[in-house]
Amino acid sequence: MITTSLYAGILSLLYFVISIETIQARGREKVSLGTGSENQIIHLVSAHSNFASYSPIFLILLLLVEQNQINTFVLHLSALVFLAGRILHYLSMRTKETTIKKRKLGMQCTLFPIVTLATLNIGFFFQYLCVS
Repeated sequence: MITTSLYAGILSLLYFVISIETIQARGREKVSLGTGSENQIIHLVSAHSNFASYSPIFLILLLLVEQNQINTFVLHLSALVFLAGRILHYLSMRTKETTIKKRKLGMQCTLFPIVTLATLNIGFFFQYLCVS
């Protein structure tokens, strides 16, 4: 659980940064609800909500795999790839990247660890059934 705690903390700080930037953009553009007509706010709100959608499921999967005592290398690798994905996605949305290369790579780095950890968790279930 210590590994999940570390990455929960790091991801929470990144979420804080994204939140503050979104709040500041809303203040600058005087948009309290919705996204207004400013593309920067639309991009930041999208990055914010995307982060809020993927991070909890990742952390739950990471915690469950960690409780099944998998190799810590796998835990850290999965978490670092996920973290890199979230940062890349955020930066691509923040800078309004026109080619979507960083955004696409960010989503690949987000989804791959989720699928990997989900598969490991399913494997642990079947391993438990075979042993029982």
